[in-house]
Amino acid sequence: MHSKTEARLDLKAQAKAFRSVDFSDEDASSIKALLASPLYKNASTVFAFIPLKSEVDITPLLDQASKTKTLALPRCNEDMNLTFHLVTKNWREETKKNMFAIKEPLDGNLVTPDDTSLLLIPAMAYTASGERLGRGKGYYDRYLQAYKTGTTLGICRSYQLVETLPTETWDQKVAYVVCA
Repeated sequence: MHSKTEARLDLKAQAKAFRSVDFSDEDASSIKALLASPLYKNASTVFAFIPLKSEVDITPLLDQASKTKTLALPRCNEDMNLTFHLVTKNWREETKKNMFAIKEPLDGNLVTPDDTSLLLIPAMAYTASGERLGRGKGYYDRYLQAYKTGTTLGICRSYQLVETLPTETWDQKVAYVVCA
């Protein structure tokens, strides 16, 4: 099995190779399945993220959640911890790029998950059993270790669903993975 560094390099190369591929149909299919699922329907608060170009474009889901649910988006803090902040239906205007060029909320009340929360957790890749390989800073692993409530879910493109991933004892899995 590859090291995490090697796996990330392989996944970055795959993402680069797929840069010109139109994933809009695949992304829309994944979002449609998620919106129709009891996981989404029964959630009161959706903890999500603003996707990078290599990730499923979940912005339609963010738009829907901002109108019908409570929506929270993450902020990477200088202390290497993640916090989630409530945003409104104008969430697109309420964000800025952070030190990693990732969009995050400007302001918004802090919120933590409860049993009725759905947490969409980004990753470079997932396995069917919920293992995930993040970008290497551990933000989501630390957050999920601290907050063990709510339902965790990964959403990915077909090439990001892999058979195995290198993992460590501190790596946090997701309960479900949606992949068109």
